Amino acid sequence: MTDPAPTGARLRFVVVDESVTDALIDGLLRVARSHPDFLASHEGSDGSAGVFDREMLERDLAVALMDPLRHVWALRDHTVDGDDVIGWADTLDEHPTDGVPWVGLLEIRADHARRGYGREAAGAIARYYAERGTDRLRLGVDDGNQTAYAFWTALGYQEVDRRTRRGPAGRSAVLVMETELS
Repeated sequence: MTDPAPTGARLRFVVVDESVTDALIDGLLRVARSHPDFLASHEGSDGSAGVFDREMLERDLAVALMDPLRHVWALRDHTVDGDDVIGWADTLDEHPTDGVPWVGLLEIRADHARRGYGREAAGAIARYYAERGTDRLRLGVDDGNQTAYAFWTALGYQEVDRRTRRGPAGRSAVLVMETELS
């Protein structure tokens, strides 16, 4: 039996699995492309930072689906008409380095920003892991990404470590942030 997805007051978390539709993939791609600065620091191909197309997204989703500890969800607002994807989340039940669950990605489409969706999604993910007996949750914020740092700090996350990651422009610093779940 599959674990139920997180839930929010407005948000419906739709499991992204092998039965994903073209419309859902198109929606996820719209979310990703709405943040060109993020893509420039995280995606790229053939030496061009920021390149991200449908084929790359489908490859990333296929890789995610191979890991039973990883969950990818499309986010939809069930209080409005339509089935528009307004965001997505990618989590990992147990990070191989520290054994702690991680939020790998939480992204809200740019034209839906500052409406409380990110806060609602983050809260739903935290509840999802708390209900499974987890006592803490981690994530990484790129050093210098003040917007993301302020968002997660406002939700109670604190810096607990610094690491590096490989990206299209080489290695970059990442702030590891953590919150305690109750």
